[in-house]
Amino acid sequence: MLSQSTSTHDDVLKIIGSHAAQGISLRLTKSFQGMMLSQDVKVLAVDRYRAVFQIFDSKTCAALEGRVHLHSREFSRPVSARLIDLSVSKGMFALTDFVYTDSDWKERQNERVRPKKPTYVSLHCRRESIRASLQTISIDGIGVLACKNIKPDTKIQPNSPVKLDFQITPNYGWESLKGMLVYMLKAKNSFSRCGIRLHPNVKQARILERYIYLRKREIMEELDQAFITATSPMGAECQYF
Repeated sequence: MLSQSTSTHDDVLKIIGSHAAQGISLRLTKSFQGMMLSQDVKVLAVDRYRAVFQIFDSKTCAALEGRVHLHSREFSRPVSARLIDLSVSKGMFALTDFVYTDSDWKERQNERVRPKKPTYVSLHCRRESIRASLQTISIDGIGVLACKNIKPDTKIQPNSPVKLDFQITPNYGWESLKGMLVYMLKAKNSFSRCGIRLHPNVKQARILERYIYLRKREIMEELDQAFITATSPMGAECQYF
């Protein structure tokens, strides 16, 4: 009997094969330095184990590694797949291990970015404080990884009001930035992953907007450099196609 994952893999490949036959594109999304890249992709070939695609903007290929997401109206939920072959210069790649994600896709209201250098946050809630690593930041929220597992009996719980202190660069820092803890999930090695909704004042919001704008420009420059490196004669591009 086929396992559920094998059955899902086969079902997804059938749908992708149908897209290929009809010349219908799928949408691919991939997080790069916290930013969500989104591109339409064309199905070139499908067999029992993998599907081969071509992306319309080959520069995005430089961000592809690990797992990516595919979207189509024919999928019951977004699909996660693993990258196995890649040619950045040709804009071609192959995916396998297709599985449906656990939840529906939600478009981000505001763009997120990942700080260039490690940044630590002091999170204060009801006379308790924890130190956390800043993972991503947007105009209205941040994601942090607590440096130790948050105990169940702590006062730091979802829907709790919090205040944050952190300094990303010498010119961009925040003190007593108000927010609300939205979720708190256990992560690997006894860490806790937290999502926080921010409630900045006017001045804090302006600083956030300026930082995110500048960081987005840096990230796109990083993507350009990754593309140049991958397509250079001495680059690390995989020549499978």
